[in-house]
Amino acid sequence: MRLLQQIRTLQDFGFELEETRPFVECLRSGRPAGDSCPASVAVYRRKLGELDALIGELSAVRERVGARLARAEEAMAGLAADAGAAPGGPEPRCELSDVRGVPR
Repeated sequence: MRLLQQIRTLQDFGFELEETRPFVECLRSGRPAGDSCPASVAVYRRKLGELDALIGELSAVRERVGARLARAEEAMAGLAADAGAAPGGPEPRCELSDVRGVPR
């Protein structure tokens, strides 16, 4: 029962089945917990490294998307000012939209 619970918990954390092996072996060796062996701790460290790398990549993407959003909002504000539209007023229609604002 402890083996199954350990595997499920690790999989809930995003561990692949193969990555659970050291934890299972640790429990089978008689240890009270699957993460009380050096091999299990090494898997935790490796997984944290992977997560840190993913967080770094996602942070970089978020920064780029945020910059694009800021440029797009500035451009929209500039277009509205050029068209004499009041802030918060209706958005300019695309040339490819019909009178109702529906794309053709």
